[in-house]
Amino acid sequence: MRNGVGLSGAALLALSALGATAARGEDVTVTSADVSSELAPVVVTATRIAQSSLDLPVSIDRVDKNRIQDGQLQENLSESLDEVPGLSVENRQNYAQDLQMSMRGFGARSSFGVRGVRLYSDGIPGTMPDGQGQFSQFDLGSAGHIEVMRGPFSVLYGNSSGGVISLFTEQGPPGSEVDATVQGGSLGTQRYALKAAGSDELINYVVDAAHFQTDG
Repeated sequence: MRNGVGLSGAALLALSALGATAARGEDVTVTSADVSSELAPVVVTATRIAQSSLDLPVSIDRVDKNRIQDGQLQENLSESLDEVPGLSVENRQNYAQDLQMSMRGFGARSSFGVRGVRLYSDGIPGTMPDGQGQFSQFDLGSAGHIEVMRGPFSVLYGNSSGGVISLFTEQGPPGSEVDATVQGGSLGTQRYALKAAGSDELINYVVDAAHFQTDG
């Protein structure tokens, strides 16, 4: 296509036939219908619409809310991502330095944090331009589900070949509800959380607050 005008294969064949007729000295009449056909636009895009994981040619896993929150401390992704194949999440019990993660070998040389894996929270990137990221912006107490993509298809999301970890906040249920939890353990481990969620015709909301401390 050039200068915004394109010719279909049928139009090109028609012009070739007209040229051959003119070469034999015969009268040629060219109508606008012979050259007015335009090529249909071709759009190539990295689709991010909702699709079944069985219909996608990628390695992707979905971790649901129950697996993230039920019976979990909800402080580290190592609690809920330990069963995802091809993914290694090491909890070093150091809450000042975050986890150490590697996916398909990417990030294995980092002592803590994430390199070579893209992080998203409700579509908001959590990875720096140099490829390094941390999980501190992930609020597991209000997480609805987590999607983990492994393999080279992650380049559709940026400069990362290891994979993509994307967290999505849960939707508020109809009406309103309030949930409070208290957890405790050895070494002075304590966690207190309060969550309010709901929805009506105008707004859908989830408000979550938590306090965590440990001597371990």
